[in-house]
Amino acid sequence: MAQQSMEAVDHNADQKASAPAETNWWLRVRIMPQSRAYNRTLADDIRREWAMVFLLLVEGSERFAGLDRWEAATDAASMRALLINELGPLPGDETWDPAALVRSVLATTTPHPQAASELARRWRALPREEMLLLRRHKNLLAPLTMMIDQVPAGSDRDVARAWLAVRASLP
Repeated sequence: MAQQSMEAVDHNADQKASAPAETNWWLRVRIMPQSRAYNRTLADDIRREWAMVFLLLVEGSERFAGLDRWEAATDAASMRALLINELGPLPGDETWDPAALVRSVLATTTPHPQAASELARRWRALPREEMLLLRRHKNLLAPLTMMIDQVPAGSDRDVARAWLAVRASLP
């Protein structure tokens, strides 16, 4: 897929008035690029291009059809982590940079890992919405388990490791 095609898809995503508003439409459409990105028989650059289409569709489903931000963030992080893990980082490209992925995931988390740990100890007594928030964190953090060792030492890696230590106790 040519770079100009990707730019056209991205440009068209900005046209909110003509974007489908049904979440199911977005979920159906993204299956094909997702399966192509997962296809290990394709060349690495082709897999990354299909993954970029998938990521644009995830963004579109959140922006235009109200896909839950946690689901969108988890889907995007999972795709990025999988391809970074299988194909390696791509120098100069934030999408395929392990440190950038960790920053993106950490920017989505809401409590501090220590606060989440305290909540996790008593999660059964929490209101349903707080339980759900802890579960969403657990799902969002899952992709980091396969790539945390690829992240350079520093505060982001330390916070990510703290989250991963808490993750096992989250509901």
